[in-house]
Amino acid sequence: MKYYLALDNGGTKTAAILYDEELNRISVCVGGSLRSNTNNASLVDLHLKELIQGLQLAGKTVEEINGTYEASVIEKLGRVCTVKDVKVTGELDMGLAAAGIFGDGLLSLCGTGATSFARINGRKLFTGGYGAAVADEGSGYYIGRSAFIAAIRDREGRGEHTALTDKIPQKLGFSGREELQAAIFSIYSKPDISPVTHVAGFAPLVIKTAAEGDEVSLSIVKEAGRLAGEQMRYLIESNYIDDGVPLTVCGSIWRINPVFFEEFKKTVGNREIIIPQIEPILGVLALHKIKRTGSFDESDAKTLAERYPEFRYDINENK
Repeated sequence: MKYYLALDNGGTKTAAILYDEELNRISVCVGGSLRSNTNNASLVDLHLKELIQGLQLAGKTVEEINGTYEASVIEKLGRVCTVKDVKVTGELDMGLAAAGIFGDGLLSLCGTGATSFARINGRKLFTGGYGAAVADEGSGYYIGRSAFIAAIRDREGRGEHTALTDKIPQKLGFSGREELQAAIFSIYSKPDISPVTHVAGFAPLVIKTAAEGDEVSLSIVKEAGRLAGEQMRYLIESNYIDDGVPLTVCGSIWRINPVFFEEFKKTVGNREIIIPQIEPILGVLALHKIKRTGSFDESDAKTLAERYPEFRYDINENK
């Protein structure tokens, strides 16, 4: 049997699929991020060990590794299995393929981080993606960090009242706003998760609190959608991209987040947005099928969603 490995190394998690020539499932693992810009070296090593065990890679021969990853990850994988070939299919091509776009296209990725991409006449363009240390406007980290700042301001009497001031400590295992300070400092003592990942993990709480009518949370979510839209609009306008070029999205921030979606759509100019059936990691398998058979259509996407239900993408469903 020939083995192929697809990797999607995000800011919070790493998705990995070991599959055969017919795109059949051998093993799947979803674990912690392997990115060195959001995790320290010991965490990366821990997450990589978990991935190797989850996929049962030790001793196997892998025909090709494809997807997004850092070079150091491939070097470490090569110590436990034989790797014949390595290819990089970046976030842009993976995200477009997941939406069935194999020509020109636009992609707004909003997960832990946020980046706007375009593929036009073979050129690959992007803006954003500057990382949490600088700016990831419209990202999960941006939303989470904005929520923490709002809660701090409320607690100190220099900002608007928000339910987040109670909900943030409670999510961290504390009683409420009186323990906000202790709750925040507890983030830095978690051995198995980086502060960036932890803060980004609060984005769903902010989105839910906004849906419940909290005005501060609502303004945070609206601003994030507008900022993501502004970066995409800049990419479109500065490169004179035609209105007919399809636009798609990927990342956790789009899930059950109509306020964000509408603000983004309004900002970019209400062009049609294609919602994919599958997550970007399955874009690697879509490209594999294109290379092998010359075709990949909506029925193929549906088949992959059925074979790999953990990577089915439904914008109206959280997970």
